[in-house]
Amino acid sequence: MRAAMVGLVGLCAFACTESRSPGRADGPAQPASAESAAAGSANSGPASAAPSAAKAAPITKAISTRLQKRRKKKRLEDIRRDMPKPPPRPAGEPKNPEDLQKLSDAAAGGNPVKKPGAPPIERISDTQLRVGRMLVDREKRRLEVPIRVNMIQGILEYYGVSSNGKLHESVVEMGIEPSHLHLGLILLGVEQIVYDYGDFKSAPTVVKPGGRLKLTVKYVDPRSKKTLEHNAEDWLYNRKLKGPPKPLAWTFQGSTFWQNRYGADMDRSVITLINDQIAVIGITNGAGNPYQGEGLGFEVNQKTIPPKGTAATLIIQVLGDGKTPPK
Repeated sequence: MRAAMVGLVGLCAFACTESRSPGRADGPAQPASAESAAAGSANSGPASAAPSAAKAAPITKAISTRLQKRRKKKRLEDIRRDMPKPPPRPAGEPKNPEDLQKLSDAAAGGNPVKKPGAPPIERISDTQLRVGRMLVDREKRRLEVPIRVNMIQGILEYYGVSSNGKLHESVVEMGIEPSHLHLGLILLGVEQIVYDYGDFKSAPTVVKPGGRLKLTVKYVDPRSKKTLEHNAEDWLYNRKLKGPPKPLAWTFQGSTFWQNRYGADMDRSVITLINDQIAVIGITNGAGNPYQGEGLGFEVNQKTIPPKGTAATLIIQVLGDGKTPPK
């Protein structure tokens, strides 16, 4: 065994010796002479010169950036592939404006849709229905919506939002689903206002005026225990007028649909005081956005607002025929 190992070591030494270049078998490689170095330098032209580090840096950076983008794209594709697909939406849930109109027609005809996901509609009488928690009175042409006071001071972008909405800038919290309000207004025969929003950098242009609404709040004052009823505007403070605003032109603008879902049901915005096409009800004579100027927009009217949490009813009354602004 020992003889075999000695032979193997000798063979490896012989192989290493043979692998050296001719003329260098007797020892380590010798440095090239000055003459040979100069000759090599003379024979190599500019084309064969290696690029400097400064020239190579942009190329290296570009290659690295492309590789990073490819890796990021691959990671996103992997994430999308591994994400669970959302469950299908319930069959009765409205997926477009036409579905809302069909739900309204069925309810008006005495046969409300009962499919899973459809708004819960209860027929109370020949002239009254309940959509969720909202009363629809087709004879008086009005809606009654449960609300509660949400803010008692601060600047506002909304008059009302639903639960989990933008409560930090809304006077009241509304106890309904936004799409239920849309359905109720259709049941009352109100036509939507149509806007051209253009580039969204300036106020939208009215293409079709639609109907007009009047908003009233009714509640029991916790301090006097009296039942009070007054215009919804009384809880607002116009930052330019330094007091309550003049009557506002409330309109049914309706929300948009996104991926077959009612936009306001996701965003939770119901009654807006600024330009917001997601909300169900808006105004055409607003005071601007309070975040864009000292004298713009609205605040809570601290002199008239009842204590936070006060329960109330928001009465939404149709004005005129509900199709065009009353004269």
